[in-house]
This record gives sequence, C-alpha cells and structure tokens, in this order.
Amino acid sequence: MFTEFFRPSDPTTKLISETTFVIEKKVTERASLFVECVDDYPQNGSPAQLLNSGGLYRLTPNQQVDFHVALELNHNAPSYVVGVGYSVRFDELFSVKRSNAFIVPRN
Repeated sequence: MFTEFFRPSDPTTKLISETTFVIEKKVTERASLFVECVDDYPQNGSPAQLLNSGGLYRLTPNQQVDFHVALELNHNAPSYVVGVGYSVRFDELFSVKRSNAFIVPRN
C-alpha cells in the first residue's frame, strides 16, 4: 500500500510518503492476525522503518477493533509503538439510486 499524508503542525516535516507491505492470516471467520513492514519517507528527513504486528476482530461486517505493536527497524523510527483502534465502514454512503426503467432502442 502507498500512502501520502501531511502534518500541518510540524514545521520541518509536513509531507510524508509511506509504503506498507502486509501479510494477513485469517484465524477464524471474524479474527485475523497480521505482520507488516512500514517505511516512512519524510520530505525533509531520513526514512524510518517499523515492523508492525497485531490482530483484528470484526464485530460486524462493517465494524472492527484492532490492536498492534511495532518495533523499530532503524534508528529513525520510534523504539516501539502500541495501538488500539476501531474502524467503521459506511457502505453505499454516496451511491446513486438507479431506476429500473429501461431504454427503448432507436431504429
């Protein structure tokens, strides 16, 4: 996965490019474990690499909770990171309703 994000409050490194390589294993119908390598490339700085691993549990098809622990792979990364998250997906939030009317072909 490739991501671009910015930190408006950081005066030295506003733009950061991030690449992530993930391997995920489904454990049960609702639970999965993952391992990922995360590389951050700040606009004005040296890259930082982390090894991140954790798990997730799908509460519903549109909601999940997750946890992760990351360890530094180089001196530019934090020594460790611990996180817990909640995600929700809104299906068909911007979908357009289509009528079942048919189009009469031209002769």
